[in-house]
Amino acid sequence: MLRLIKYFSFVLLILYSFNLLAFNNSDKEEWYEIVKQYYLDYETGLDEYKNKNYNKAFKIFLNLAKSGDARAQSDIAGMYFNGWGVNVDHKRAFYWYKKASKNGNPYAQYKLGDMYWNGFGVDINTDTAQIWWKKAADNGYKDAQFNLPYQYCYLNKPQCQ
Repeated sequence: MLRLIKYFSFVLLILYSFNLLAFNNSDKEEWYEIVKQYYLDYETGLDEYKNKNYNKAFKIFLNLAKSGDARAQSDIAGMYFNGWGVNVDHKRAFYWYKKASKNGNPYAQYKLGDMYWNGFGVDINTDTAQIWWKKAADNGYKDAQFNLPYQYCYLNKPQCQ
């Protein structure tokens, strides 16, 4: 998660630098305010979530998730999966984990693999589960790096004998 935040901050810094060159001063200030509000909204959502104000957190995260924030997409998926602030809905959890996964969120990639493995919100597909776990592992998610070989052997592959 920290790696993802650092990466996202770096991308924003690059975009901000480009913005300095491409736009006049009033545009820079407007862009800065938008980015600042984006971060504040996510932090506010996290605070509400940590304080178990799930309904408020859900509303904040949903708005960010719809705008393409992979962190918020993964958070929304987890809330649907666990029934925090909403009814348990594995199909919606699957939908949001898949969006977050395609947006490069390693945790979501790992959870999407779990959903394929266990058949939550989707038909069981152990091959697809392993593909997503491999992506999560390649993106540095430690649980995927640790669990992937065990799951592979669980399927009684000849290489594990």
